[in-house]
Amino acid sequence: MTFFYGLPRQSTAIFALVLINSLCTSSLIPLMNFFIVEGLGVPPWQAGFYVATVAPLSLLTNRWAGEKLDHGARVRNLLLLSLSSYLLATLLLTQIDRLWLLLLCIAPLMSLANMGSGIIFTFGRLYATTEGLDVAVMNSRLRIAVSLGWMIGPAMAYALVAQFGFTTTFLCSFGIGLVYMILWHRLIPPDFHGPVRARRSRHEDPINWKLLLAALSCLGFVVTNSLFVSSMPLFFIQETNLPGFTPGLSLSVKCLVEVFVIFASSQMALRFGTRPLLLLAAVLGIAAMLLFSQVTAVWHALAISVLEGIYYGLFAGLSITFVQSFAADRPGRATATYMNTLFFGGMIGGISMGFIASASSFQTVLYCAAGASATALLLLLATMRLRPSEVAKV
Repeated sequence: MTFFYGLPRQSTAIFALVLINSLCTSSLIPLMNFFIVEGLGVPPWQAGFYVATVAPLSLLTNRWAGEKLDHGARVRNLLLLSLSSYLLATLLLTQIDRLWLLLLCIAPLMSLANMGSGIIFTFGRLYATTEGLDVAVMNSRLRIAVSLGWMIGPAMAYALVAQFGFTTTFLCSFGIGLVYMILWHRLIPPDFHGPVRARRSRHEDPINWKLLLAALSCLGFVVTNSLFVSSMPLFFIQETNLPGFTPGLSLSVKCLVEVFVIFASSQMALRFGTRPLLLLAAVLGIAAMLLFSQVTAVWHALAISVLEGIYYGLFAGLSITFVQSFAADRPGRATATYMNTLFFGGMIGGISMGFIASASSFQTVLYCAAGASATALLLLLATMRLRPSEVAKV
């Protein structure tokens, strides 16, 4: 049994783990603000308290898990902690009826559950290195699993809420978590871990500025996407007066194109290099945001969504490999740093969107999204003088 371009059976198992992890998290994360407002009956502005609690905790737990993996911790044990936290969170959500209970009980558990993606991506990186596989190919395939999970999870969750309510939806998420537990038990080797490294003092283990600069360039892409996704429905419907189906149709077109681009990204990187393609993605991101700001018809939105899918597919397929190349000896730290850009960028975009739109308009939010991609472009250009810590065509 092979996985795409001749990757072995274990790679298919890792793909399945990423897919089920993405299904689990995507069935909860997009739903939480809606649950806080509709389910708990609190004002919309208070939903920010949950994001402001979960995001910083997720940054800490991801960093902790990455360091543990870099010092020989077993993948199976760390993933069990993440998975168990998710299962407990879904059960407790069926009983939560106060915002303070959500912040006290659910936020810490979800921050631990959010470690899962980084742990499995690090598992994939370590496995590919051990078996002499192409890391870029492995990462791009796993990123496809993330996209597929996020295409299914949110739509399924909202459909269940509309039909059966929040309690049934959370129980269904728990059921998906049980499937995740079965896959965890069957697919992860009990003794698999990375190289055991001796712990070093802060003086002996200085800050990897190259890694941080590479991660900051990725942060620009994430902020662009977060600003756009959070403002796009309101911009299309309220300011542009497009039909109500436009946001969903636009997102579907973008996701479809994104999956094909991610699939091809590793082969494109072999020919053109990772950094040039990310530079192209930044330019396309700027163009897409500026063009979206001038949309006046549905077909305009759909055509630009193709461009958006190309830019984000290139970023999604190549960025984790790009970041990891600046810390080849610390795959756990590099992957955790990359995952933290996703959480931090989402928090920045989600929170700032409301302030920008209130002060000006949703169109201005799109201009700011273009500015975030321009920042990513400048940071990528700054990395051209840096030499990755592994031999890779970047």
